[in-house]
Amino acid sequence: MAASPRTAIAATLLGDLAMSLAKFIAAALTGSPALLAEAVHSIASAGGQGLLLIGIRLSRASPSDGASFGLARERYFWGSTAVFAIFAVGGAFAVHAGLVVLLGGGAACRSPAAAYGVLAIAGVFAVVSTHGTLRQYVPGLRGRSFREVFLESKDPTVVMTLVEDATGFAGVVLALFGVALGQSTGSGAPEAAAAVLIGLLLAFRATLTALKAKRMLLGHAASAADQEKVRRILALQPGIEKVNDVTAVHLAPHDVLLGLSLDFRPDVGAEEVRRIVYSIEYRIREALPHMKRVYIEAGTVVKSWERAADRKTGSG
Repeated sequence: MAASPRTAIAATLLGDLAMSLAKFIAAALTGSPALLAEAVHSIASAGGQGLLLIGIRLSRASPSDGASFGLARERYFWGSTAVFAIFAVGGAFAVHAGLVVLLGGGAACRSPAAAYGVLAIAGVFAVVSTHGTLRQYVPGLRGRSFREVFLESKDPTVVMTLVEDATGFAGVVLALFGVALGQSTGSGAPEAAAAVLIGLLLAFRATLTALKAKRMLLGHAASAADQEKVRRILALQPGIEKVNDVTAVHLAPHDVLLGLSLDFRPDVGAEEVRRIVYSIEYRIREALPHMKRVYIEAGTVVKSWERAADRKTGSG
């Protein structure tokens, strides 16, 4: 996914659509609520991947009068908030389907061979997909916990795909256990219970998505390491008396807005201030190319210029 997020997401989307079709057919043949819940799970996953693609496409739009910074956060909205709705609805449907059978006392699935075959293929697909995502995801852990990386990651695609792969595999395992227990007991209750658990799994995934959406849309601060690099660049600039504030916020995974509040020495002239500002912007963009928007507020020196102008006006 690092090389081409859209290609990887599109491949997962096609796989989810194929598996959802196979699961719906198997659910119709077997009457298994667990397979029906898994089919809903797959179609919800496909919808989530589709929304990720929409978000990536829209986030690349150019700035306009109504969106001065472009539509970078479209990627965050479609990748999290909209996906939450899909999984919430899918989870509710799966729980409902399971409860209907559980309370109605349905029988075990009619054709277990078809159920096992489809679930086995789905399991292999989930393992392969999870392995591919982990290859990109694990290097970013660097000794940190999953919770830390999940909350701090600036790109929703890899993290949410990993969550999808993990819950997808867990859903297949639950469905397999439900079918196996249903065959051993001759009752449809285990499969119905599995469907309810798959629905709750989808609800859990929706909750994780909502938490990620909140953090991304409120604004991810740039990493402490990046902010420290900015401060080191500022420390090397002559004429700066004090750094009042460094604010760096992600508009998109690779698009950071940086705001600096600086006090210049009173003896620094206008031309020198312009030279220093140009040097700061050049060095920051060279060292941190993802900081595409740099805004610098000059404090003390501007106030001293204003006071001098006021005195000159008054004496005149």
